[in-house]
Amino acid sequence: MYYPCLEVTIGRPYTLYVHGNSDTTGAVRGVETITTGLRWKRLRDPLAMIGEADAAAREACWELGATAAASLMFG
Repeated sequence: MYYPCLEVTIGRPYTLYVHGNSDTTGAVRGVETITTGLRWKRLRDPLAMIGEADAAAREACWELGATAAASLMFG
């Protein structure tokens, strides 16, 4: 099926955060498959966490968000 409205999103930046209880591999793979098809630009490696978030995990999330925000501000 052809969706011409999706063509305007080609090259858009994205970041990915996934949190799981035991595994995040399938979720990351699924999102990467979709974003590859959409031809989006990954800004940095996905942030995948398992279990409870500690201070280091929160800091990694903050950095991921800052990367996305800076990309949107400065193109």
